[in-house]
Amino acid sequence: MEVTESYRHLDYKFDLYYAMIGMDENYAEVEKKIGRTRTDVFTDIGDRLVAIEIQHTRIPIKSILRRMKYHTEIGAHTLWIITPETINYHKGIRNLNWIMFIQRLQNGIVFLPGKTDQTVIPARIDNMLRLTGDEITAGRKWLDCQPETEITKLTFEKNVEFGLNVSSYPDWFTDNYLEFVSNNFTSSIY
Repeated sequence: MEVTESYRHLDYKFDLYYAMIGMDENYAEVEKKIGRTRTDVFTDIGDRLVAIEIQHTRIPIKSILRRMKYHTEIGAHTLWIITPETINYHKGIRNLNWIMFIQRLQNGIVFLPGKTDQTVIPARIDNMLRLTGDEITAGRKWLDCQPETEITKLTFEKNVEFGLNVSSYPDWFTDNYLEFVSNNFTSSIY
C-alpha cells in the first residue's frame, strides 16, 4: 500500500473520525467519495452534514472551490481545519494565499485543531502591512485565536459571495483586530 499523505495528516484524520463516532448517535466516514473528491471525514453534527477537510499542505484555490462545490451540492457544509505546522512552515504572503482564501470563505475564520479531537480553535490570520518611510511593505503574520470550542458549537451557513456551504464561528475578531492594527500602524509611523 502506498501512503500518499503524511503520517501527521493521517493521525489527525483518524483521531477526528474516532472522536466523531464516539459522540452520541454521530455518523462518520473516513475518505467519503463526494463527486470527484474524497473528504477526510464526513459526519453529521446535529441536523447538518459536514465534510471536514484537514489541510496539512498547500492546496490550489481551484481545488478548494471544487471540493466545496461538491459538498454544497449534496447539502453538506465544509469545515477546513488547518494544522499549525502548515501555517508555521509557509513563509511569505504568496504561500499563505490559500489559507487566506479559506479564511475568506469561512467568514473571516480559520480553524486549528484543538487539544481534544472534538474541538477546534477559531483563529484569524493576517499579513500585516507596514508603513516604512513612503513605502508600504508586507509585514509579519498575525494570528489571533479564541479559546477552543467544540465542533458542535460552530455555525453552519452559506457563504453568499461564493454560494457555498461553510462552517464558521460567531464574529469575534473585529474589535481586537481594529485595536491591534491601530496600535501597530501608529507605532510603525514613528
